[in-house]
Amino acid sequence: MKRSLALLSGSLATLALPALAATPRLDDYASGITIEAEQQRPLVQLDVPDTVYRTVVTNDLSDVRVFNADGVPVPHALCAAPVTEPPTISQESLPAYRLQDLPAAASDGTRVEVQTPSGAQISVQGAPNAATADRQTSAYVIDARDVPDELRAVQFDWSSPDGASEVRVSIQASDDLDRWRTLVAATTLVQLQSDGRQLRRHRVAIPQGKYDFLRVERIDRGPPLRIDGVIAERVTPAPVIEPVWFTANAVSASEPNTFQFETGRRAPITYARLTPTQENSSLHIAIESRAEPKSSWTTEWTGEVYSIQSDTERRISPPAELAPTTHAEWRVRLAKEGDVFYQTPVLELGYRPARVRFVAQGAGPYTLAFGSRRAESGSARACDSLLANLPPAELQQNIEQGYAGAERTLGGEDAFRPLPKKTPLRQIVLWGVLVLGVGALVAMALSLLRRLKPDGAA
Repeated sequence: MKRSLALLSGSLATLALPALAATPRLDDYASGITIEAEQQRPLVQLDVPDTVYRTVVTNDLSDVRVFNADGVPVPHALCAAPVTEPPTISQESLPAYRLQDLPAAASDGTRVEVQTPSGAQISVQGAPNAATADRQTSAYVIDARDVPDELRAVQFDWSSPDGASEVRVSIQASDDLDRWRTLVAATTLVQLQSDGRQLRRHRVAIPQGKYDFLRVERIDRGPPLRIDGVIAERVTPAPVIEPVWFTANAVSASEPNTFQFETGRRAPITYARLTPTQENSSLHIAIESRAEPKSSWTTEWTGEVYSIQSDTERRISPPAELAPTTHAEWRVRLAKEGDVFYQTPVLELGYRPARVRFVAQGAGPYTLAFGSRRAESGSARACDSLLANLPPAELQQNIEQGYAGAERTLGGEDAFRPLPKKTPLRQIVLWGVLVLGVGALVAMALSLLRRLKPDGAA
């Protein structure tokens, strides 16, 4: 009997293990967008379209998945929205001017000239300074004033009169051709040739910055270099990525001089722009938000907004920058007594969309599916967790830019209806095991009592 009870308990405990989560399907999501990609790289990424933020039911985009053409979900990650794109690196030829060499016979020795009353001249030349006699200026000045961007390196097309294949140089910078500061104290230029092959080191990195003049000077006591060309590497910063702007929907407000709005999306809002409806006006306002109607209002920004018109242009106050928030309800209220809204203001909100990155696993085209209360919630991986062992430069070479194509209905409204709650199998089984255990103890107690009962007892 004990053995039977033990086997039964073990079987029930096995049944109590949690069931594996069901694999998500396309029709578990309300809508989908075809992802278009021209090249064939292992990773594809694209900005999350605005329609996704207007459809999802979670703030962290956990109801977003990527499927291949066979309807199989592929690994994906979410990356934070960048503020700017990487800078552009380009090359530009710069003019170089050779400094006049100090004559070998020149010196800083003493020279005295005396003219007598009769007109005779006596000239006395002192001995030259040995250090000065040995020194020659072997430098070029590079004019970089016309380059509007910062420089990060210079390349030289050079040769040495003595045929040297290796020379030592220094690089300095100046704003006025008078005071010079050292950028590179010493570096080596190399150019070697053998059997038609060439080995060169002609690029010198410098601290990235804006320069007016550069001076390159030979410092190994060799003859003056001949520089036939200078190419600078300029770094052009990419413009700030313009956020996605939308106009919040105005709703009725219960307080005077206050207007309420709804976003209709779960986007990470970081900018707000409110323009007074009357020209040449200035208002002090507070912009507030909350997650749901019963929540308390959170002040996101306070300050002045204005709109002024001159003869030639109209100027408005810059957008307010906010801490990222996915709150759906917003309101604007006047913060200074005496200010008046003459009509409903227009509130524009802006955000930078996240980027979804996925492995191009299986056949395309791929589908970005979104909006679900039926699918198991699965958080995306960290941005750099896909092909994480690749060096950053190589990783970027394996990422292809994808584009949002046509949107289509998948599960539709049914995807927003939660599945019926699962039977709490674990709880039922555990209670069953407990009842069986109690029953076994009662049976053992009764059996023991029968054994202890004296013979012939009533």
